[in-house]
Amino acid sequence: MNKNIKLLYCILGSVLLAALNNPIFEHSSLGIFEGLHGINWAVVYQIYLLLINVLSFLGFILLIFFSIKLILNNIK
Repeated sequence: MNKNIKLLYCILGSVLLAALNNPIFEHSSLGIFEGLHGINWAVVYQIYLLLINVLSFLGFILLIFFSIKLILNNIK
């Protein structure tokens, strides 16, 4: 497979990770924990939000990295 196509797939995956902080996804994740009550579920929800934020940040970093790599690959 062409190296550019592999980089485009990596960029697509990075965009999907970065889209985790999309408001539509945030509202749907609130619906998952809406009916659950108690202190244990509040802790699980806070860990869930932290994990989503970290993955989204990682997606932005990877998006920048793979975009620069694709540009440099096409310049050569």
